[in-house]
Amino acid sequence: MKKFIFTVLILLISIPCFAKPKNADVIIFNPATDAGKYITVQQSQSLYQWHFNVGMYTNYTYHPLEYAYTTGARRRGIVDDLLMTDFQGAIGFTDWFSAGVNVPLIWWEAFYDPAVRAAAVQKQNLKIKMGDVRVETKFRLLDIERYHVGLALVPFIYLPTGSSQYFLGNGMWSPGGKLVFDTDIKNRVFLALNVGYRNYKRTVYDTNTPNAVINDTIELGGGINVRINDSWAVIGEVYSESVISGFFKNQLQNPAEVLVAGRFTPQKTAKGLGVTLGAGRGLTTGIGSPDLRILLGINYRKPKVVEIPPPVEVEVVAEEKIIITQKIHFEFDKSTIRPISYPILDDVAHLLQINPQIKKIRVEGHTDWIGSDAYNQLLSERRANSVREYLIAKGIAPNRLIAVGYGESRPIADNNTTKGRAKNRRTEFTVIE
Repeated sequence: MKKFIFTVLILLISIPCFAKPKNADVIIFNPATDAGKYITVQQSQSLYQWHFNVGMYTNYTYHPLEYAYTTGARRRGIVDDLLMTDFQGAIGFTDWFSAGVNVPLIWWEAFYDPAVRAAAVQKQNLKIKMGDVRVETKFRLLDIERYHVGLALVPFIYLPTGSSQYFLGNGMWSPGGKLVFDTDIKNRVFLALNVGYRNYKRTVYDTNTPNAVINDTIELGGGINVRINDSWAVIGEVYSESVISGFFKNQLQNPAEVLVAGRFTPQKTAKGLGVTLGAGRGLTTGIGSPDLRILLGINYRKPKVVEIPPPVEVEVVAEEKIIITQKIHFEFDKSTIRPISYPILDDVAHLLQINPQIKKIRVEGHTDWIGSDAYNQLLSERRANSVREYLIAKGIAPNRLIAVGYGESRPIADNNTTKGRAKNRRTEFTVIE
């Protein structure tokens, strides 16, 4: 689908517009600075304290801004080709607050002067231009890792650093913010919704066309990330914006786009590295909606360090307890068992398989005292059930397993110390028959 500006606009843009340029911006691809699970769509989880992300997205955009006859046929382009890179970085100052910056650099723009009304206007190959720099922060309000539902606030501001006479920026300071909602399904499918507001000083850049206006906008975005395995994921996004005064009625100021991408995050050779390759196209005829977009992203996000346990030993002691020499690890504040603990549970399952005289065991979940009693009780029950389900999946009969959560009620060490709390966070196996 071609992305057009109607013919009436051809006659109405003139050279004085560029004297003090306040203009439309064809750059609608604005990647998140913290390189979360999506691309332009924000996730609620901020970077952990002193964790950081550095990276870049290079994208080629085809036909983001064109002229057309009133019949809809293309007359000529204004911006036919755009090759640019977004350089970005972000850092977490606490586990719930982070900040980042995005610097867009345009390598090449095929530009046709809109002030020249002839159809055969000469193309200008512009090189090394700037877009509007974006500074953003993120306040995590609800932790998705604890509640399976996340909420965050992302204030931002665009700086007038772009070459707005070439439609590479608006030529004004532009603050705003986004509210971010997200959730996950079994830690494999992730969904996000962004609703934002961006403030502009109202500017008519074409005095005779009501639609040729810069004004406050609502920004919308939705994303899905499907984890194929530990290293590969598929990402889909839809994002759009609309001038509030003509909400989704303004042809020019209603761009929308869909993106599909694959992401590779090696877990062994270069943990923390991410490589994203994708493509997109516009869904409307709004300014910036392209016929085609191709993107490549590379980033490094400091990973969380998890200690790998040494080989586990499992034994039955006094016909009462199955003793394991290493802890079973779960995702933070979740009941999802981490892969590093699979060998431990595999050994427990093997022990039960070769000892049929053990008729029934109780899987017991315990926590430290951080958090409310009710929350810790529920968490311990969920974790005990996760272990039971894992053992069942390994071939242990369900009637041999009972899952019980004790919360923080049965400490074995001092909860006032870090080491004591670590000992209290445990899973035990008690032989009851």
